[in-house]
Amino acid sequence: MNKISITKKHYPGIFKKIKFLNINTCYLFLILFSIIFSGCQNTEKTEAWNEKYDFIYDIEPIVFHYDHGILAGSYPQNQETTKVAFNDVCNYLGHVCLCGAGGYKISELAINSLKKPDETLEKGDFILISSRDHTVSDVVSFVLGCSRRNNPEKNQYFIDTKIEAPKREYHYYIGYSLQEKAVHIIYRKHLLIGNELMDKLWKVELAYEENPASVSQADLELYQNTMFNVINDVLSNQKKGLFDVELIDYNEFLLILKGIKVNNNK
Repeated sequence: MNKISITKKHYPGIFKKIKFLNINTCYLFLILFSIIFSGCQNTEKTEAWNEKYDFIYDIEPIVFHYDHGILAGSYPQNQETTKVAFNDVCNYLGHVCLCGAGGYKISELAINSLKKPDETLEKGDFILISSRDHTVSDVVSFVLGCSRRNNPEKNQYFIDTKIEAPKREYHYYIGYSLQEKAVHIIYRKHLLIGNELMDKLWKVELAYEENPASVSQADLELYQNTMFNVINDVLSNQKKGLFDVELIDYNEFLLILKGIKVNNNK
């Protein structure tokens, strides 16, 4: 029996249709892959935290220039900047919380005060002075890239406990050495919900850390609902007077820094 051979020569139209079908199949596959990949990205984006906190992904990231990233070759070609998002702060702390929100907002306010329009500041060239050894300060240090060292000449993160302030009023002095600029930021945390309720929530937190079963469902819901509201208030500037921001003379900043170093060496 003779074998029948089908070639482009005999049926050119069929081969054109098959080729067209293969191209369309490839396009269809690419579209489906894009949808699946996008879905995976969205799932990854929202699964880290309770979905009620999805608003944190809308918070604009802080953009820095960073020489070390360029030096290490860790950025794509022609890229010289890095972003720090509020979600990065949450990952750093391990949860979405008020301290993270406060620290991120203070960092954002400092950057916006120190930079010129369309300017990008250098990550790691800031010096932080805080009135409290607190998680809020740690977050500011994390965002700005302020290293904490025992050597006072290399340290970029100082605590000045001699700064006097009312209860839950925190002071932050942030200097940018490259341009010799400095800013003083006051965070009046008590204005969020008042010291009385904050004291109650602090007791709930301490009790939960010692024994979660000791905290009532009502107190647990109060804590969680309040935290959600105040985090939103801090990040979206919904409380008037919560932050005071003032540029100060860089020599004044250096004088404060010098005093801290002298006291630390005593």
